[in-house]
Amino acid sequence: MATQTSVLTFEQFMDLPDQESVRRELDEGMLILDANPIFGHGATTLELAALLLAHRDQWGLDFVISTNTGFRLAPDTVRAPDLCLIHTTRLQAMRVERGVLVGAPDLAVEVVSPSESATDLHRKAGQYLPAGATAVWALYTDTRSIMAHRRNGDIRELTAPQALQEPDLLPGLSLPIEKIFARVIAK
Repeated sequence: MATQTSVLTFEQFMDLPDQESVRRELDEGMLILDANPIFGHGATTLELAALLLAHRDQWGLDFVISTNTGFRLAPDTVRAPDLCLIHTTRLQAMRVERGVLVGAPDLAVEVVSPSESATDLHRKAGQYLPAGATAVWALYTDTRSIMAHRRNGDIRELTAPQALQEPDLLPGLSLPIEKIFARVIAK
């Protein structure tokens, strides 16, 4: 379960010692602590990563994918999406401050944990998008649905048999929702 603690600056956040089995983010100065994800969370992240990498290779697109990478979205906001996609030229232009990238990925993907609410995910999208993200996807493994937030303000809930499309970012992508969750076992 995520917990919030006292207000910190970016520098204080970066000086915190690592804690085993604890993930952390900084939300406008508020330290957010969360337990490491469960198996289904990680499996969903990797399944989507594999599908996106296959699409990249098939279409000859120039982007890289990473997991749990820290992004400084604002002076005292650091988020680490479960999965992110960044075009290579954009990544090369990004500054690094104390081990985190300054700015947002082109695509941030959050696999929703039991401790997160729809409000939490909407807030994260509201931080990624103004910082430069083109899209934010929130994957709900329990309902096998996706909330796709776009920089233009469009928010869509997608379920099977719909397909996930992101034409501005991933030309040619038409990924059936059921394919993303096909191998996910909630454990």
